[in-house]
Amino acid sequence: MVAKTLRMITSKISGLREAAFWLSVFALFSQILALLRDRLLAHHFGTGVELDIYYAAFKVPDLIFVTVASLVSISALIPLFARQEQEPKRLKETAESIFTVFSIAISFFCILAWFSMPLVINTFFTGFSASARAETIFLSRLLLVSPFFLGFSNFFGSIVQYEKRFILYSLSPLLYNLGIIVGIVFLVNPLGVTGVVIGVMFGALLHFSLQAIFVLSSSIRPKFTRKINWPVVRETALLSVPRTLALSVVSFVGFFFVALASKISPGSITVFNLALNLQSVPLSLIGVSFSLAAFPALSISAAKKDTNEIVERISDGLRQIIFWSLPFTALVIVLRAHIVRVVLGSGAFDWSATRLVAACLAIFVASTVFQSIQLFLSRSHYALGKTKWPLLGNLIGGIVSVATALLIIGSPDFFRGLLEIMATVLNVEDLHVGILLLPLSYSFGALVSATILFLALDGQLVQKVWRVISSSVMAGGVTAAIVALGSYFGLWLMDGLFNLDTFIGVFGHGFFAGLLGIVFGAVFLVLSKNRDMKELTERF
Repeated sequence: MVAKTLRMITSKISGLREAAFWLSVFALFSQILALLRDRLLAHHFGTGVELDIYYAAFKVPDLIFVTVASLVSISALIPLFARQEQEPKRLKETAESIFTVFSIAISFFCILAWFSMPLVINTFFTGFSASARAETIFLSRLLLVSPFFLGFSNFFGSIVQYEKRFILYSLSPLLYNLGIIVGIVFLVNPLGVTGVVIGVMFGALLHFSLQAIFVLSSSIRPKFTRKINWPVVRETALLSVPRTLALSVVSFVGFFFVALASKISPGSITVFNLALNLQSVPLSLIGVSFSLAAFPALSISAAKKDTNEIVERISDGLRQIIFWSLPFTALVIVLRAHIVRVVLGSGAFDWSATRLVAACLAIFVASTVFQSIQLFLSRSHYALGKTKWPLLGNLIGGIVSVATALLIIGSPDFFRGLLEIMATVLNVEDLHVGILLLPLSYSFGALVSATILFLALDGQLVQKVWRVISSSVMAGGVTAAIVALGSYFGLWLMDGLFNLDTFIGVFGHGFFAGLLGIVFGAVFLVLSKNRDMKELTERF
């Protein structure tokens, strides 16, 4: 039985649909484990200082992973390996050259980070007490194991994908989250948040080991070499740098936002991260899915230089994103407290924490449409050969996000009225609501990035695409309002039918209210003969 399972895990998958199926299935399982991980963290720590320290300790290791480990990304290495497929000896030399240089680079930056950690933490996390900063430094140093192992796993993952062992590749993220969950379940009581960090280290080791065991038996198995092929290394770096810089912008923005959250109030970092993690689910389902699905066809249209087809591809993608994002956003905003209570509401995670995370989630999710458009248009620019705009869009949007956050947090009296309005609308006026300013700034940056990327399309494309999608924007907005009203009506109609002190009661109340809102929205789209709804029903 074990041998059969191992054969299945390491089996070669050549079919596109089968590969996509397994990648999707394991991605879903990974997302579920991530939500379970967050629920366990919230259960044990609530929104206290310990979890703030845990999230802050991740920031420097994450920066190393994004800036160094992503240089050996799959998108850079697989095309390079593929070009040398007919020359096994040259392929192995290429892998060994990249492996050697990467090993030196990741080791150097991890060692550098170890020694510079006190300077970084004490400079940026001044909102922490001296003891909290000392613990953050200690945990950050332990977490440097993570980018080290995940970096090598990233490199080995390129070989695994090149060999088309998709199941094996997809299992690694599951093992990473499982490692963290093991740390939470078994080590939190004796060790506190340090136990969670040990779980992260264990998860990173599992992530690395699964890929490494296969690579050891691969014909491409790399080893250290003194004969480094510098042209190949340089080519790999040039292929990876644009993507790495774009990812680095997002990571640096996250670093500054966590640093700013440390200055607001205890628990603010935790509230910010938990809300952001929840918001990443609809972003993955809508923005990432449509961006990946549209990229191949749009690339073909761009290669043919068929303007009409390009307009059609971009317009269709944007229409679908708007069609799904706006009603979904309305649904999440109305049911925000139910969602947070179902996913996180346990143990030390009390009602005040639920309301505050729910308020931040509402602000984050309001920008889902802009973040999804940003992802889609970034890939559209890559398909059109305009590789500078995704970087510029992310960079300007990131700068705007951080600058806005610094401005409004640095001028609390000037923005007090705005904060009071937000707190009243989101029903958290009795709580410490300064944290609401960070998701607002983050969302504003996403709006700016999406706008820049849209306007950066050729002038004629902008006009033609806007003419096509303008009606979808209007229909999406009206549908979102109807979905919201239907969900509110559902909550009122079923008030008292469910015991809201239980998991099942909260889930049932939110589920049926949301279902009623969806029915209201669907009826409106059918009666108004909406084009997107018609296409959807025809496909089914």
